[in-house]
Amino acid sequence: MKAVTSAVSRAQSLWLARSEKERRLMLLGALMIAPLLFYAIVWRPVASRVSHWQHVLPRQRAALAVMRQESSMVRSLRAHAGHAPTGTGLLSLIEQRAQAAAIGGALGELSPRGAHKAEAVFTKVPFNALVRFLADLGARGVESARVELAPSGVGLVSGSVTLAAHG
Repeated sequence: MKAVTSAVSRAQSLWLARSEKERRLMLLGALMIAPLLFYAIVWRPVASRVSHWQHVLPRQRAALAVMRQESSMVRSLRAHAGHAPTGTGLLSLIEQRAQAAAIGGALGELSPRGAHKAEAVFTKVPFNALVRFLADLGARGVESARVELAPSGVGLVSGSVTLAAHG
């Protein structure tokens, strides 16, 4: 407290030691510098952050909307999750889920590869639909063991997928 009082008294003595003309000049200089300091210290940083959030917030809201939509799909898939069948039950499940995913027409050959595996060959299937199909099977206990795909048009792929049942 003493240091503050001492500093104030020194500043006051310096102020009083100046002539009236010098005091007015110093006061005018302070009045001209004050808005610049306010702009540099307060206004510009706040305006910069507001501008930043005006650009970021719409993207964040769009991402949130997508996540909410996807979470409902995940909940739906989890509700249907269960133990995966084996043998011909696995082939039947793959065929049924391909039809449900509207990619049954692209499913060419479906053959067993042991008691718990099957290989599905697809021709010109929409990539996004295939990914959703595989996610649906994954929720039902059937995982992709090997995927070999090649582009065959805009947004289309062809190839084979080896699927393994885990129950």
